[in-house]
Amino acid sequence: MKHEIITLDEVQIIGMAKEIAFCKGQEECPKFWGEYVERIIKPVFMEHKTPDAFQQAAIDNGVGEFGLCTCDIPNHNCMTCAEVNFGGCSSKTFTYVIGGAYKGGSVPEGMRLFPIHNGKWLKVHFEGGMKAFQQQYQKFYKEWLPQHPVYRCPKNAMTMEWYNGTDIESPDYQCGVMIPIEEK
Repeated sequence: MKHEIITLDEVQIIGMAKEIAFCKGQEECPKFWGEYVERIIKPVFMEHKTPDAFQQAAIDNGVGEFGLCTCDIPNHNCMTCAEVNFGGCSSKTFTYVIGGAYKGGSVPEGMRLFPIHNGKWLKVHFEGGMKAFQQQYQKFYKEWLPQHPVYRCPKNAMTMEWYNGTDIESPDYQCGVMIPIEEK
């Protein structure tokens, strides 16, 4: 599995956020991306309409580059929480953010800022396009990360999916996941 250790400076992610029940995550996250396409991509880039303030903020800050999974539960790891709660929950939720790196300017209604702390992050590259994303993510989380001899995911860790490109059906589409890491 292709990966690299990167150092992130403290940054804020700006984006559209939605509370999603863990048991509905695999259905609701793609639907939320559909809302993003309808609200930003389709009107501005396909219909060539003049962007409103929300759409302009999204364009200016690269909203759509990241999918951020976080929650307000203190002292836990979002990846572990998701593993425990996906499929079997009733009311536990996480916040899913479709976002980009905040470059400044106004934060329009319907968007929020989320802090990303500096430090070492593991950036994993998934191959095979979006179709392979879920399968490779599960393999990364269940097999690769627990067996890594040096690094682990710390408590209070969020997960950031990253996306690069527009043709999500292409086997060459670039995507993956980033997580903060610490030495074991």
